Parts: sequence; structure tokens; C-alpha cells
Amino acid sequence: MNLPALIENDAASLSERVFDTLKQGIMSLHIKPREYLVIGDIAKEYRVSRTPVREALIRLAQEGWLESDGRRGARVTVPSADVILEAIEVQSALEGYVVRRATALVTDEDIQQLTAILDQADQAIRAGHPEKAHQVGDRFHQYLADKVGNRKLKAEIAQLQEHIDRVRSLIWQHAIIPVEISAQQHREILQAIQDRHVTKAEELMIYHTVWYEKKLASVLAQF
Repeated sequence: MNLPALIENDAASLSERVFDTLKQGIMSLHIKPREYLVIGDIAKEYRVSRTPVREALIRLAQEGWLESDGRRGARVTVPSADVILEAIEVQSALEGYVVRRATALVTDEDIQQLTAILDQADQAIRAGHPEKAHQVGDRFHQYLADKVGNRKLKAEIAQLQEHIDRVRSLIWQHAIIPVEISAQQHREILQAIQDRHVTKAEELMIYHTVWYEKKLASVLAQF
């Protein structure tokens, strides 16, 4: 297996660096589903002891990125349609709550900031950079979550999003989610927020989160 280079981060422990490196490798599909992560091989590749590698693999398993195989050790999980759809359903409920709370909290200055974010996403679309547009669009969600200020809620949404992002590149590659549609949905949500229409903003956000879920199964089938 060709492992990704170990992340450099002086502020993180060795175990955290190994964990972050392997996790990003799995999410980017650099490390493929069903591939095995062997403690000794990883330790040798990164020139570290087995202990931080073992700790990293345990944490990856706890977050659902690895599964135990009694014969060879830890194997990268296969993205499951059922698991991803469950994550999307939970995320939609949390995102709906966030926008409901945020609609009552945002100021005119916040509306301007949110509009600027969506303008940047539109610029990326026009420039032919859909992935950048998606990344900018994520900031729209992050801004609303920051406004609510519930750190535990934000962390839970982020962890769910990581599992969904694992298959995002495949979804976009197959043009299942045109970036233009996602951008337009963001505009509609922002308009509802600006109008202080709490129920409509919540309904639009929930729909925005789950609207493509029926398309996921066909993409995941290739694994």
C-alpha cells in the first residue's frame, strides 16, 4: 500500500498525526475501501514506534473508518448506503435546528457576510471550479453553526459530514449533484433567513441536506 505522507504538525502528538494522516487518506480514497492497515507496516513507513499507530487505529475504528478482521487486523470500511443515509438523516435534523436558531439571531451584518460567501461560491462556479464552490458553500453552513454557538452540536455535524464527504467526490464525479443546484438552494435558504421566515428556512435546509440521498446507493454500489 502507498500510504500518504505523514502530516507535519508540531502542535499535535505523534498518535494524532498518524490518525489525521490515515483519516485524510481514507476520506480522499488514497487509502481504498477494503484495504488493510497493518500496525507494523505503518510504523515502518512512518519510522515511528507501534504504540502511536495502534492508538491511531483504535480511534479510527471507534469513528467507523476501520473494522476488525481477525485474520489480518484492521480493514478500511466500505462506504455503506445505509450508514451514509442514516448520517444524512441525522445531519438534516441538526442542520435544520441550526438554521432555525440562527434565523432568530442573525443581524444585518451577518446577512451581508453570508451573501458575500455565496457570491464567492458563484464566482467559483463561473470560473469552472465546482469543488472550490462546494468548499466555499460549506462556509455558509459553518457560519450559521458559529452563530448558534453550540460547540458540541457543531462538532457532531462536522463528524457526520466527514463520513458523507468520503463519497462526495464520487457523487460529484457522476454529476449527481450539480453545484449550481446546491448554490441556488443556499440562496433560497438565505432569503428565508433574511425574511425571518423560521419555518421555511428550516424546511429548505432539511431538503437541501437530504435531496440527493436516493442517488447515493447507485454510486456506492461500485465499491
